[in-house]
Amino acid sequence: RQMCIRDRYQRRVRGDWKMTFVTLSCLLLFLLSSLSVDASDNGLGALPPMGWNTWCTEGYCGLDVCSEDEVKSVALAMISNGMQSAGYNYVNLDDCWADTTRDANGNIRWDPARFPSGIPALVQWLHSRSFKFGLYTAAGITTCNNGTRPHSIPGSYGYYEQDARSFASWDVDYVKLDWCGTRLLNGTVLDQQVQTDEFYAAMNKTGKPMWLNFHCGHPPQQWCQKDGNSYRVGPDHHDKWDNTILAIKSLKGLGKSAGPKTGWNDPDFLETGGQGCGANQKPAHCPGQTDTEYRTVFSIWCITSSPLIVATDVRDMTPIMQEVLLNKELIAVDQDPLAVGGDVIGEWKCDGPAGACEIWGKPLKDGSYVAGLFNSDDKNHSITLDFSIIPGFSTKTLNVRDLWKHSELGKFTNSYTTEVQSHETVVVKLYA
Repeated sequence: RQMCIRDRYQRRVRGDWKMTFVTLSCLLLFLLSSLSVDASDNGLGALPPMGWNTWCTEGYCGLDVCSEDEVKSVALAMISNGMQSAGYNYVNLDDCWADTTRDANGNIRWDPARFPSGIPALVQWLHSRSFKFGLYTAAGITTCNNGTRPHSIPGSYGYYEQDARSFASWDVDYVKLDWCGTRLLNGTVLDQQVQTDEFYAAMNKTGKPMWLNFHCGHPPQQWCQKDGNSYRVGPDHHDKWDNTILAIKSLKGLGKSAGPKTGWNDPDFLETGGQGCGANQKPAHCPGQTDTEYRTVFSIWCITSSPLIVATDVRDMTPIMQEVLLNKELIAVDQDPLAVGGDVIGEWKCDGPAGACEIWGKPLKDGSYVAGLFNSDDKNHSITLDFSIIPGFSTKTLNVRDLWKHSELGKFTNSYTTEVQSHETVVVKLYA
C-alpha cells in the first residue's frame, strides 16, 4: 500500500502519467482484494468471542434491566474470579440500556437513570481495565423489550448510519443486532438480508472495527456468511433442558460453515448456574438445569466453536459455575487456533430413542482430536467411540484424556467405551 501511494505521488510530481509496473501491480492487488469480501472484512472474528451479557443477571432472562453500577461490579468480579484471565473479555449490554426516545437530532441515547455517567464514560472505564464493550440494537423500528419501562425502545431502522456513527464515536467494540420491530406501521415487513446488509455496511463505513452479531435463522442462509462475525442459528436459549436440546440440534450440520471468514454459529447465551430469580430477589441464581446439563451445554458450545457469552450473575460464582466457566482445557478447544467448527461425526446405537447417543468432534491445530460422547436420553447408556469414524486419523491406538476430569485415561486400541449419564457429555482428547 505504501508503495502504491509513493508511486502515485512520484508520477504526479514528474507529470508522468504513464502506467508503470508498480501502478499495474497496485491495480491488480486492488482487484484481487475486492473479490474477497466476507465476514472478516472488518478485521475481527479470528476466534469466537468470550464474555458476559446482562440478559439473565438482574432477574430472570428477558427482564432486561441493567445499570452502570451493575456493569462495573460484574467487570470487577470477572477480574477477581478469574474469568478475564481465562479469556472472557467482552462486557455486553442487552436490550436494557437505551432511552425510550431519540434526541431532537434523531440520535440514539442512553437511559440517564440507568447510566448517569453515560455510555462513553462506561466504555472508557471498561477499556482501562482491558475489557471490550458491546451493546444491543434492533434492525426494526423498536427493540424486542421495553425493559420494565412504560414505553417501547427505538430500534435502528431508518437510522443505521446515524446509530453506527454514534456507536463508533462511543468506541463500542461489539453490536448485537436483534430482529424485532420489523413490521412497519404501514404493514410492510422488512427483508432480513437487506436490512442486515445495510446495517453491516453502515458499521464498516464508520472505519471503526466493531463485531457484529445478528439473527440468521435456521438453517443459516448463505448470505449470513458475508455479514458480521457471528450469527444466531436457533431460538433464544433459556435455562431449561428441553430448550437446550433445541439449541444443540440447531448446531448439527453447521460445523463446516464456521470460521473466521464465514462467521461463527451462535446458539445463544450460556445460562450456567441459573438465571436470576426476579427483580432484586435473592439468591442470585435459580437454576433451571442440573450440573450435568450445564456441563453438556459448555461441552457442545466448545466443540462447535460457538461464542462463549455468559448471561448469568458471575458476581456470585457457584461451584458449578467455577467448574464449567473456568475449565481451561475446554476453553482451549473453543479457542483453538485451527479456527474450525465441530459437528456430529457419528451415532452410537444405544438402547434408547434414535439419535439419543451421538459423537461430536473437532480437530485441533496440534494434530489431536476432541470428541464429545453425548447422551440426550433420560437414562444412562454405555457409548463407544470407534476410532475409525474420526476424520483424518489412521492410527489404531490412541491416548485418551478426559477434559472434565482433567486426567489421562491411558491408551486404547480401535475404540473407547465409557458409561455416560443421562444428559451428560463426556469430552475426551485423543492423540497418538
